Amino acid sequence: MARLPKFLNTNALWGAVGAKTLQRCGLTHVIISPGSRSTPLAHAFATTPGLHSIVALDERSAAFQALGLSKATGCPTALLCTSGTAAANYLPAVVEARLSGTPLIILTADRPPELRECHSGQTIDQNGIYGNYPVWAAEAAVPANDLGLLRHWRQTLVNAWQCSQGPLAGPVHLNLPFRDPLAPTEPEKGFKTPAGFDLEAFTQLPPYPIVQATLSPLAVASLLPQTDRGVIIVGPQAWAHRHESAQAILELSHQTGWPILADGASTLRGDLADSGRLISTYDLILRNLKNAKGLQPKAAVFVGSLPTSKVLRQWIKEADIMAVQVGRPGENIDATHSRWCRLDGELTPVGLKITGKTSAHLKLWQSLQQIARAKLDKIVQVDWAFEGSVISCLETALGTDDQLVVGNSMPIRDLEWFYHPPGPGPAIFVNRGANGIDGTVSTSLGCSLSGQRTVLLCGDLTFLHDSNALLSAYGHAGDVTILVINNQGGGIFNHLAVADDTAHFEKLWGTPQVTDLGKLCQAHLVRHEVAASLKDVRRLLEVRGKGVRVIEFRTDRETNAAWRLKSFR
Repeated sequence: MARLPKFLNTNALWGAVGAKTLQRCGLTHVIISPGSRSTPLAHAFATTPGLHSIVALDERSAAFQALGLSKATGCPTALLCTSGTAAANYLPAVVEARLSGTPLIILTADRPPELRECHSGQTIDQNGIYGNYPVWAAEAAVPANDLGLLRHWRQTLVNAWQCSQGPLAGPVHLNLPFRDPLAPTEPEKGFKTPAGFDLEAFTQLPPYPIVQATLSPLAVASLLPQTDRGVIIVGPQAWAHRHESAQAILELSHQTGWPILADGASTLRGDLADSGRLISTYDLILRNLKNAKGLQPKAAVFVGSLPTSKVLRQWIKEADIMAVQVGRPGENIDATHSRWCRLDGELTPVGLKITGKTSAHLKLWQSLQQIARAKLDKIVQVDWAFEGSVISCLETALGTDDQLVVGNSMPIRDLEWFYHPPGPGPAIFVNRGANGIDGTVSTSLGCSLSGQRTVLLCGDLTFLHDSNALLSAYGHAGDVTILVINNQGGGIFNHLAVADDTAHFEKLWGTPQVTDLGKLCQAHLVRHEVAASLKDVRRLLEVRGKGVRVIEFRTDRETNAAWRLKSFR
C-alpha cells in the first residue's frame, strides 16, 4: 500500500493539489518570483516531480522569461509571485502575451479578504489588475480543509490550463488568497488531512486534447476571387509546425498562382526560400511608385499578423482589397481595414498537386525581386560598421536547430530588409504583439530554457531597458548569445520626421547614453566582448555552451541612418 503524504497545514495540502494538478495537465516549467505569501505554491512547485522551477528576482524580467519559454515551446508556462506590487510588474508581459496569443498562467498570491481595504502590508487590489488582457481571470477560494473546495480548486486550474490555449490563446490570471500559516513545515492547530485523501488519485485527469481547427488550402482558395493579381502575406511568427505550415502555404500559392510575401521575422521566409514563389524584397520593390502601381493587388490572404513593413501595409490599405485572414480565433489583426473575412484555424497541407504554374503577375514579382536583391546586396557590402550587414552573419551562424530572437526598433527592420536566407534557418521569435522594447533580453533567456541555442539581436536601448535580466544570468541553464548593436541611442528616430528638429531631437528622441556595457556585464559576471568588425561578429557567434554571453558591435547612429535613407530612395 502506497504511503500517503503527510500535510501539516491547509496551505500545504492546497499547494500540493495545485502543483500536481497543473503537472498532470502538462505543465513542465514554472518561473517563480521570490516572496512570502506565495510560499505554499512555491514549495509545492519545487518539490513536485516533473516540474522545473526557475527563480527570477526581478518580476518584470520573470514575466518575460515565462513569455519567451511559452513562445519557444508553444505550451503554457506558469508564473508565480507574492502579493502587492509584485503582480503589477507582470503587466507588460501580460499585454504582450495577450496581443501575441502566447499561453501563460499567472498565479498571484494575495492576502485573504479580511486583510484587504485596511492598509495591511503588501496588499493592493489584485483582482482585475491586468484589465482586459487575460483571456480568462478568476479568484480562487481561500484554502480550506474541505473536499468540495479542493475539487473546485482542481477544476479552476484545469480550466485555466485549457483557457490559456484556446480557442483564443493567451494569458490567464488566477488570484490566490492564502491565510497563515504559509510554510509547509508549520503545524496548523486543528488541521487534519481529509480521511483517506490520496493526492495521486485526486489529481488523475483525462488527457487534455489540443483541439485546433484545420483549414485546407483548397477551402481557403475557394473563398478568393478568381484573379492572378493577389498576394499571400505571411506575418512574423515562429510557427509551431513550421514544415507543415510552409507546405500548406505553398499549396495555397499553387492553387491561386499568387506570390508569397513573408516577413523577415517569419521563420517561413527561410523555409520557403527555395520554392521559387517567395518574395522577400517586397519592401524595397514597393518603395518604387511605378512598381507599387503596376503590382496593385485585387485580393490577398493574410496568414497571421501583418508584416512589419509600413510600406507594404500602406500599399494594401490604399488598394481596399478583398482579403481573407487566417489566424487566431476571435481576433481582428488586420490594421489595413480591408474588405475581409476571418477564418479561425491553422492552414494544414492536404497533398494538393504542385503544378509549377507561374502567372504573368508572379513572373513580374520574380523579375523585380532579382533587381531588388542585387541592390540590397550592394547596400550591405560596405567596409564600415553598417548595422544591416550584421544580418548576413546571423544567416551563416544559425541553423534550423537554433533560435533567433529579434528586438524591435531598427533590428526588426534590418531583418525585414536584409534577411534573405537561401534555405531553412532558425526559428524566429519577436515581441510584435505590442511592438515594444520591454523585456526583450528576458524573453531570449526564456526562449533558451526550451533547450535550443538562442541568439538575441537588439539595440543598446533595448538591452539597457531590460538589463535587470542579467540578474538571472548567473547559473542560467540555457545557451544565450546577446548581440547588441550599440549606436548610443535610439536609431529608429533618425528615420522619422522629428529628426529635422535639430534643437530638440537629440535630447527628446535620440536618447543618447554612455553606459559602459562591459562594466555592466562584468558586474553580473557575464562574458562580454567587443566585435571590432563583421569578421569578429561571425567568430564570436560560433561560441556555444550554457550561460549568457554579450557581443557588442559599436556603430554610428547618424551614419547608419543616412546610408539607409540614401540607399532606399
